Amino acid sequence: MRERLIIRGGLVVDGSGQEPFEADVAVREGRIEEIGPELEGEGVIDAEGAMVVPGFIDLHTHYDPQVLWDPWLTPSCSLGVTSVVAGNCGLSVAPCAPELRGPLIRMLDAIEDIRATTLEAGISWNFETYPEYLDVIRKRGIGINFGGFIGHTAVRLWVMGADAYEREASAEEIAGMRAVVREAVDAGALGFSTDRGPYHKADGGRPVPSTVASMEEVEALCGVVAEAGRGIVHVSPGETFDWLYELQPRLGCPITWSAILTYPDDTASRAHWSDKLERHRRGIAAGADVHPQVTCRPITFQFTLSDPAPFFVLPAFAELGAVDYAGRARLYADPSWRARAREEIDSGLHLNPRWDRFDVAESGQSDLEGRAVAAIARERGEHPLETLLSIGLADDLETRFRVTFANDDVEGVSELLRAPGCVLGLSDAGAHVGQMCEALMPLDFLASWVRDRSLATPEAGIRRLTGELADLVRLKDRGYLRPGHAADIVVLDWDTLDPGPVRRVWDLPANGNRLIADQPRGLRHVLVNGKAIRLEGKQRAAGDLPGQLLDNT
Repeated sequence: MRERLIIRGGLVVDGSGQEPFEADVAVREGRIEEIGPELEGEGVIDAEGAMVVPGFIDLHTHYDPQVLWDPWLTPSCSLGVTSVVAGNCGLSVAPCAPELRGPLIRMLDAIEDIRATTLEAGISWNFETYPEYLDVIRKRGIGINFGGFIGHTAVRLWVMGADAYEREASAEEIAGMRAVVREAVDAGALGFSTDRGPYHKADGGRPVPSTVASMEEVEALCGVVAEAGRGIVHVSPGETFDWLYELQPRLGCPITWSAILTYPDDTASRAHWSDKLERHRRGIAAGADVHPQVTCRPITFQFTLSDPAPFFVLPAFAELGAVDYAGRARLYADPSWRARAREEIDSGLHLNPRWDRFDVAESGQSDLEGRAVAAIARERGEHPLETLLSIGLADDLETRFRVTFANDDVEGVSELLRAPGCVLGLSDAGAHVGQMCEALMPLDFLASWVRDRSLATPEAGIRRLTGELADLVRLKDRGYLRPGHAADIVVLDWDTLDPGPVRRVWDLPANGNRLIADQPRGLRHVLVNGKAIRLEGKQRAAGDLPGQLLDNT
């Protein structure tokens, strides 16, 4: 029998939201064996003066490709996250036929800011179906626990090929897609996800295949999850989400959707967050088991004009999807294109950029770094868009701008975080990696919102990241510190907890760059299935891979 490990002397916050209590936690063979006073065992981990909590669950990631080259799922493994859910927004890398690998890679590049060169170098295509994909992960091993939804777009491409971009499916094709989803759920997929919003565009400006589907198709595929009796559905609905509250009672399985964010009040294309929240409240009062995702983090992007993600909601910028980077530079220099883009911005219909929130983050023009685009524009006597484009063109589109364009209304975010039925999500870890790093969201929520702003008690805050999400995803042995549960455990120092700095590194396949946060403070120990991946504040650089594929059977 393997040795019994004791986590000694900590304040146990068990994920239930109940009052914390002082106790030791005994771990054996990857499971919690006992919780109580003065336990004995062969090994000891010191938790004196610290909180002992369940490992954090990240509900909304896009680690589907990264897990194939980075089994540790960095940087989440360094931030107290012990379980991740991937395959959100209808985007999974399986199933994928060989002839569709290129289109899928280009779509992930266009939508999720995962560079095509990185994907081409990092993915070994030794799978086609979703069960084969899970088998590859299982055989290679993972550092933390991984599960995913099968994505609608991948399913459409598998069954319909290139027609998936163009038309609704036939009854026969819908039946074929249902069989693919059922095969994935039976093999271990945590559910099904789809994207119905207009904001995402595939390569070349084409529509994302899931947005072309009829509602009949969407409901038929969601229904597979309900029929299987396990799993949940994730939807990225855009601004039209009322149908989710009508569908769910008929469906019978939980639905989570992303997301309710705060936007500037005069953003015409976005309903006010309070109106969305009120619609949600009416829906759950009527009995719908629907959970909007919210986040404590302001939506802040770093971007270059070679990939101007915050502007893609504008029709003029959407045209950029059909041209290469050289073509983008030519459009930026075109007076007629500039005039159209400026008119669309000034209308406020699609986007309120709040130019005072734009600054120059990194540039070959070092005298501009740290300065607001609006201030530079005033000095030059021109529209801020003209300034933005001129700075970018003068630096071969390499200047990095930084902007916060949503979710920075502290009062609004506070209300969303407190709202019944809303769940913490939208870290997007594994996506937009060159533009932001939101994998640190769980630590920031606890440090900045629960501790510093007293949004909730520590035990209630811990529950939001653990037991509540395990219950939603139907993970029966995760999210709680209870005998018999998997020993996914975090030991943290509450008073010093902090997510630490964000920095840019060049460590992706094909020398791709990304923003990461991997130097948190106050994170003392982390165990995954009973094995320490962090001890005394130091992350393990190598060794066994203790993670498992998440199971909601």
